[in-house]
Amino acid sequence: MRRMVFSLVICLALLVGLFTVQASAEEPTWLTAYEQILDGRKQEISEGSWEYSTPDLSYLVYDIDKDGIPELVIKTGTCEADYHGWIYAFRDGRAVQIGEELGLGHSSFYSDPGENGIILMYGHMGYASAQRISIGDAYTAETLYEDDLNVRLQENPGAEYVYPGDVIPGSCYLTLCRADVTLPLTHYEEISAYLEGSGAHYPNNDAAFYTSLMINNGEVFAVTGDGFTNSPGHIGFHELLRQNTAANWMQGDLQILSAAAADLNGDGQLECILTASEGGSEMRIVLSEQNGVVYAYLMNYTNGYELDSDGCFRTTQYYITRFRLIFDGPQAFLLTLPNT
Repeated sequence: MRRMVFSLVICLALLVGLFTVQASAEEPTWLTAYEQILDGRKQEISEGSWEYSTPDLSYLVYDIDKDGIPELVIKTGTCEADYHGWIYAFRDGRAVQIGEELGLGHSSFYSDPGENGIILMYGHMGYASAQRISIGDAYTAETLYEDDLNVRLQENPGAEYVYPGDVIPGSCYLTLCRADVTLPLTHYEEISAYLEGSGAHYPNNDAAFYTSLMINNGEVFAVTGDGFTNSPGHIGFHELLRQNTAANWMQGDLQILSAAAADLNGDGQLECILTASEGGSEMRIVLSEQNGVVYAYLMNYTNGYELDSDGCFRTTQYYITRFRLIFDGPQAFLLTLPNT
C-alpha cells in the first residue's frame, strides 16, 4: 500500500511538472505577441475593400525605451500622402498600443542612441524636420531640428537634406521590412548587433561547390532579397538568368560579370555573391546552401556597390552607404547599417 501511495505521489508530481512546463511554454513572449499584431493587420488588409489600391504593410523592431525589450513599429498606406502607423510595446505579457496613430507620410525612422527615443524624420519638397519619439503610457514628440533645403540650395546647388545622423552621433537609418518577412523578429539579436557595429567579420574562401552548380544548371530556390525583384521559387540556375525571370525590368538575359565567396551570416558555410548584368543594369545574386537547398537571393539597384571585407555591401553614391543581407531559408531582406 505504501508503495502504491508513493507511486501515485510520483505520478502526480510528474503531471504537475508537465502542466507547469506546458503553461510556461504557452505564455506569450514579445515575439509571439508582435507576430499576432502583424497577422491581425495583414488580415485587416486582406479582408478590406479598397477603392484604388491595396495598402502596403511594413514594420521594424527597435528598443525605443532601451529597457531590453524591443517595440514594434508598423507602417501602412497606399502612398506617401496617406502613410500612417502605430507603436506597440510588450507589457505585462501582452502587446499594447502606445498612444494614438502616427502620421508617417514622407517619413523615415532612425535609431536614437539616447535612453528613450526613436528618431522620425519628415522630408518633402525641400522641407524637413526630425522628432524624437519617446514612449511611456503614450508617446511624446520633441522637435530636434527643422531644415529648409530650398533656402540652402540658393547658396549651394549641391546641398542635401540634413539627416539625423548628421546631428545625432551614432544615429542610423532603420530599415522597414515588408510584413511577409519575419526575420526582424526572429533575428532581432543578430540585427541589433549589426546596428551597434559589433557584427562579425567573415573570411573569403574558394567556392567550388557553387561553380559546379552554375555550370551544371543546378536547381536553386530563388526569392527576392530586397522586395524589388521577383521570387521564381524552384528553378534551374540557367533558367534563372533568362530575361524577366529574376526581375521584370530586364532587356535581355543576365550575364555573370563576377563572383566572390564569403560567409555572410557566420554559420561556417560559404555564400557565393554574383554580380550579373543584362547590358543596362546590374543586379546581385547571393547563393546560399542551407540544409540541402541552394537559395538564390536576388537584389536590385546594385550599380556601384562593392562587397566589403565584413560581408556588407558598400557604395559612395548615396547618403545610405552600407547594407547587409539578412537571410534564413526562403526569407531575406536588406538591412541598412551605420555608415561608419
